[in-house]
Parts: sequence; structure tokens; C-alpha cells
Amino acid sequence: MTAFAKLASTILLLLLPTVRSTLVAPNALDLRLTANITHEIPSTLYGYMWEDINHSGDGGLYAELLQNRAFQGVIPGTQNALNAWQPYNGAFLSVTSKTKGVTSSLPNSLEVRVPKVITGPIGFENTGYWGIKVQQGWTYKGSFYAKSDTFHGKISVALKSKQGALYSTASVSGVSKDWKKFTFEFSPSVSAVDDDNVFSVNVDGSDAAGKTIYFGMFSLFPPTFKGRENGMRIDLAEAMAATNPSVWRFPGGNNIEGLSIDTRWKWNETIGPMTVMTFLEAWRIDQDALQTGVIPIRTGLYIYHLKGLLEYLNWAEDLEAEPILGIYSGISIANYSDLTTWPVVPESDLKPPSTALDPAYKKIDFHQYNSPSWFTTNAFMFDNYPRNGTQYFIGEYAVTSTNDQNALGDIPSGRLAYPTLQGAAAEAAFMTGLERNSDVVFAAAYAPSFQHIRNYQWTPDVITYDASRMVKSTSYYAQQMFSVNRGTHVLQTLPASTSDSAPLYWVSSYHNDTNAVFLKVSNTGTADLVANIVSDFSISGFATSVSISTPALSPISGLFNVSNTLEEPELIIPVASSFAIPYPNRFNYTFPATSVTVITLQKL
Repeated sequence: MTAFAKLASTILLLLLPTVRSTLVAPNALDLRLTANITHEIPSTLYGYMWEDINHSGDGGLYAELLQNRAFQGVIPGTQNALNAWQPYNGAFLSVTSKTKGVTSSLPNSLEVRVPKVITGPIGFENTGYWGIKVQQGWTYKGSFYAKSDTFHGKISVALKSKQGALYSTASVSGVSKDWKKFTFEFSPSVSAVDDDNVFSVNVDGSDAAGKTIYFGMFSLFPPTFKGRENGMRIDLAEAMAATNPSVWRFPGGNNIEGLSIDTRWKWNETIGPMTVMTFLEAWRIDQDALQTGVIPIRTGLYIYHLKGLLEYLNWAEDLEAEPILGIYSGISIANYSDLTTWPVVPESDLKPPSTALDPAYKKIDFHQYNSPSWFTTNAFMFDNYPRNGTQYFIGEYAVTSTNDQNALGDIPSGRLAYPTLQGAAAEAAFMTGLERNSDVVFAAAYAPSFQHIRNYQWTPDVITYDASRMVKSTSYYAQQMFSVNRGTHVLQTLPASTSDSAPLYWVSSYHNDTNAVFLKVSNTGTADLVANIVSDFSISGFATSVSISTPALSPISGLFNVSNTLEEPELIIPVASSFAIPYPNRFNYTFPATSVTVITLQKL
């Protein structure tokens, strides 16, 4: 203890191995950063699990603007088959399979019948995914297929408001009896005031009166992330890329399964031209269950494979993340919620059956959705795990509820609508354990990633959005802080972070290329806590920190079950600062109540 800097006004906490104790103000932690490297940190430690629920793909990250664009997974002739489509000026619309589709994978078409007596423009509109963002300076690229035995005139397309204000128009011609692809571009000269806009398709009523036109496979893309064709929505992609994820697990999640083995996610059916890709009838939790308490059920959620394996791999490449592809095996072998149910198998016994992989399978996929207390209690779950070659992939994890008994219940019983500061601090506490034990935990993927606020099946999620807005959650910032400030090797600290030092949780690392030393700390308590920090090596006279906590002297000061929302997106945001270090190897720091902090030092 004599090596630690002490403040006269503090009472030192004695860490006794036989007594459970906790840090409480005004106690201070004396923490020593040693020069001892314990192990290398794997490059895949931080990232995300991607599952196409919550319109996280269609209507979310995938930049396509038109909903139900290919009429897949619908029953022809029903009103539901026209989801997101509506007639304009009296056109008769129906989805049909009675005429040959664009391809065998796209058997359904939109049948548009024009009344015999009509003047002026007539046609139909697509309302997008609960709106369409119209942005000045963007170039939108669109296409559709059309055919008709009787109509051969001009087709006009437009981006316009629901009230009729035109933002951009284009026209095509050359419709014949065979399917033909038409392309066009929009370049709005002004931005729309809101998202209440539609994509419209019209013909001249006098020219088309009494005639029938068939349409199929529509598409409308704004500019995409890094200019990828068939690519990703820029703001969501940039937000995700800004967290520097190093692993991207896809395509889920339960939607790998489908509703049966036959409807499982089949990667080979997602490769090729968009017109030959299929769709997935996937697993989802009924949205009403989150609001009403009804037991979640399995129902159909149609996921278009127009974003397939190649798009996923391109996306992982653009993120500079390692892709981890999930393949449905048809089995589940353990209770994810309790690590003790996973037997510790001696290496000599890890022998697969003759039909299994060779060499023996030594990677375990562990999932956990739970309350803050579970994550703080289990921040040390891997500290004493045998180092026998078996490694863990924390394939899904998040704080989902304040209810310790039912973490996947409904919102009235504690389920979180958005991630909270309290939850993010608990997740960060758990993540200090993952990084400290990254010789056993080779990767971790926060889940789920995205949520469209207008239609979703799961809460909470790291990023929430609508057609034009997005909000970065408290959990987003915790993930970003841990991932961006990443060392190459874990440093030993004295004392080590244990349950005795709660509610402070920490891990230290060193970057062997930059000589940066990182100290990541979560304070899950309700009071500010001081640490007196000394290092076994000389450090420069300045350090930096970044932290999330409730802002002082604000309406939410002292409130920790608070969230960033679409209406209030910046209640909790990272605050960066720099501070002087008056001595060559020691300083003190106050960690705010319920906070996540990363301190960066420069080793001399």
C-alpha cells in the first residue's frame, strides 16, 4: 500500500479476502497499473450481432426506400399483399400471380387496371418504410419492371409529398408485352420538410383508359455508404462504423432458423442477381407482446434476400470487421443463462462424432439478455475459467430489463424501450471482465443492432431510427468507447478488479505500437468515487478521458434509468476532456456516479 498515492481527506478501503466489501463514498480506491502484460487481446473482441428483425435490414441499414418492392411472401389477391402501396386517382390495384412474373423467384406482380373513363394522371404510390427522406443534393437511383399487351405510352415517376408537392420527376417509355427493366434518377432541388413523402408512378389517363399494366421488382436507392451498389443507409452505416467494430456476426439470431428447417436461412439462395433471390419466412417475437404482456409467439416475418451473403460480406469489409457467419445446425445444447450448465470438458475428451468437424470443436457461443444486476454480478464469470483451449464467443448480450426475475418480459414489467445509462454502465462492467479475460473470450457481439421505431419486435437496441432520424443509445456509446480505445495487451493491475471493489469495475491495456495505456472503468453505483492511481512506468504530463454520465446541474442529474430517444437524442453523450498529471507516475480521478469512463495515458 505504501506505493499508492493517498489523499489526507479520504478513508482507504481495505480489501480483505475473507470479507465481502464495497466501495462507498468517501472511500477511495488505490489502484496500481503495473507493467506486467498478462496476454494479448484478440482483434475480434468488440462488435455486433446482426439479426434482421425490427426492420433493421429492410427499412433500416439496407438503404432501399420502397417497402414491399417485389411482392414477395404475400398472398396474391389480398389487401395485405398491397402493403405500402396505394392507388392514385382511381386506379385499381391488385397483386397477382396469374401472369408470368419477372422471374421464377419473383412470381407475383402488381396489376394496375385503369378505368375506361378517366382523365388526368392515374397510377399508384409507395409510402416507403413509414416515410421517405427527400434530401437536396442527393441523387436517387430507381428502377422497375413493366409489361402490357395494350399500353405502350409514357410512364411518369416522381418523389412528392403526400400533399402533392413535387420534389423530382422523371419519365420512361417503351413498354411492351414482355417484361422490361426501366431505370431513372431523381435529383431533388429542395429538401422535404418531413418524411411524409411517397414514390409515385403515373400514366396519362386518356392514353391508358381501359388498359392493364403489370409492374414488378421496384427499387429506389439514395446515396449509399461508400457508394456500394445495393448498399447501406449512410447515417446508420457511419454511426456503426464510428464504433470501430472488429466482428460482425450475421445473419442472426433466431432468424437463421426460419419457421422450419425448410425455411431456414440458406446462404446459397441469397447469391446472384436480385431478381433470382428468394425470401425468408423468419422467426420473430410478436410486437404486441412487448406492450401487453402476452406471451411472445413465433409468427411469420418475411425478410427479403435482396441483401444477401455478398452484401453482408461487403458490409463487413467496409466496416473492416471480421465476418462470423451463422449457419443453422438444428440443435441447441445448453442453458445460455447459466455458465455452470456448460460442462468443463477435458481436452482429451473433446472428440467429435465421425460426422462432426475436425479438429474438435472448442468454441462456445454464449448468449445473455438480463438485468443490470446480472451483468455486474457476472463481470468476473471468466476469471477462474480453466485455460484449457476452450474459448467463448459472447454472441449476444445486452441489458434488457430492470426486472431480475423476468428480463424478457413486457415494458410495464421492466423491459427497456431504449438502453439506459444504468444498463450501459452494467454492460461496461461486464465488458471489463470480457477484456480482462480475452484469452478465454475471443469475441463479443452486442445485440440487437437496429430498431425502426415504427415497427419492431425487440427492445432495447443499440441504434433506433425512423425514415430520416436516428439516435445513438447509451449502450452505443459504451460500445464505442471500449472498442475505439483498444490496447493490444492486457496489463495487470493491483488490486485486480473483483467483487470486493464493486461498484467500480476496471481493466487496463497497453498498445504496443503507440505506447498508449488505457484504463476502462465502470462505476455502477449512485455516488461519485475517487481512485488514487499510480503506475509502474513514467507517463506524460497530460492525459485524456471520455465519459458518459448524467450531466451535472441538469434536469436529469442523479437520474440513472434515463435514455437517449428520438425525441431527446442527446440526453447522455460522451464528454471528452484532458487533464494535467503533476507527478510522473501518479494522479487521482473521480469517477461520476453511474458512469463509463476511459482514461488514456501515454507511456514514456
